[in-house]
Amino acid sequence: MTLERQPRPLVVRGLIVLGGFALVALGGLLLVLPGPGLLVIAAGLGLLSLEFRWAARLRRSVVARMQRITPRKRSHRLASLTLVIAVAIAATVVAILVGPGLLP
Repeated sequence: MTLERQPRPLVVRGLIVLGGFALVALGGLLLVLPGPGLLVIAAGLGLLSLEFRWAARLRRSVVARMQRITPRKRSHRLASLTLVIAVAIAATVVAILVGPGLLP
């Protein structure tokens, strides 16, 4: 027995495609800017894969790439998290010490 999918209304399909491409574009920007670029790209491709088969294949390759670059050991993940938190605290301290009056 095969499950047949009900066709989506055209408006819903359009929103899925628009949202998927928007997430992929945002993820592309986040590859250069600070942020989780590959994760946002994978989410966009996940949306697009609801409508397109090529997006599902591409999403699988992005997820595989994410698994290759993600630290496997728990201690490495904790060290990365500690580093991010330390940088955030240091940036906050510098912003407080510099103050808003010293910046142009």
